[in-house]
Amino acid sequence: MGDMAKKKNIADKIAEREQRKAETVHVENETIETIARKPRVKDKMISLRVNSSTYTRFKKICDAKGFTANSALNGLISDFIRDNKDYLED
Repeated sequence: MGDMAKKKNIADKIAEREQRKAETVHVENETIETIARKPRVKDKMISLRVNSSTYTRFKKICDAKGFTANSALNGLISDFIRDNKDYLED
């Protein structure tokens, strides 16, 4: 009788594990759907051409500060907009 109880206990554990796995998959699917439904906030692109020495110096500064070039440029654009907001009509 002890073996039968162990087998049932193992079967219960397997069923519980499968239930948890199904719940996790459901939550993951909801998360993916939520992300997919969000509008793309950053969908505009700006192209920039600079000479090699300017880019090298810019990249060196970004690396020293721990920034990516993209985040540094986003910061520069944000500062530019803030400094020139009088030109914007709201």
